[in-house]
Amino acid sequence: MSVAGQRSAEWIYRGIWLLLVQCFRVPDGPPQLSSDMTGTLQVFHPSRRFLSYLKAYFWVALVLIDVAILVGWLAIYWNYPVAGMILAIPALLIAVVPDIVAYIAIHLRYDTIWYGLSSRGLYVRRGIVIITEHTITLENIQNVTQRQGPIEQLFGIATLVVETAGASAGEGDDIFSSGNRTIIVGLDNAGEIRQMLMQRVRSSPTAGLGDDAAGLG
Repeated sequence: MSVAGQRSAEWIYRGIWLLLVQCFRVPDGPPQLSSDMTGTLQVFHPSRRFLSYLKAYFWVALVLIDVAILVGWLAIYWNYPVAGMILAIPALLIAVVPDIVAYIAIHLRYDTIWYGLSSRGLYVRRGIVIITEHTITLENIQNVTQRQGPIEQLFGIATLVVETAGASAGEGDDIFSSGNRTIIVGLDNAGEIRQMLMQRVRSSPTAGLGDDAAGLG
């Protein structure tokens, strides 16, 4: 995306975000402690690398689309110069508008994902119009696994899958959650957070694993 295009996207994004906050009551800040999450809550977004990871997928697709539009327009202009001149502005709009839409969609997704860690467990909030919240107390955590695909490895991020009581190993996963699993995406310190959760579950007298840490190994 050009510098002018990015500035336009940023300006439009700020307007859309303000509209969402004021008219649709989208939370404009980190989550607060719920009644069962006593103690200090450490809140954070996914890593900024996750933002770059999301953009990479969009930009690859959009570059291919933009190249196809440019080649098509050049073919028309070469054979029919008048028609090519008439179609120049529509072709430019078709090439630029998806870039702006992608920029807005990516940042909205990133800015509305929040994670929270406390001495009692884990908190996850995501969503724009429909806001989904998960509060997972330590006693309900059965397993924490770390996953990292080749593209995630390239960007230095990983995913944590937190399984609670009743989770089935055969359940399908999506980017958010599945059944009794909560999926935490875009972490550049996934190993550190996993280890922290493991230690807290092991030390919690009411944790589902009790003294058995095998489920988190």
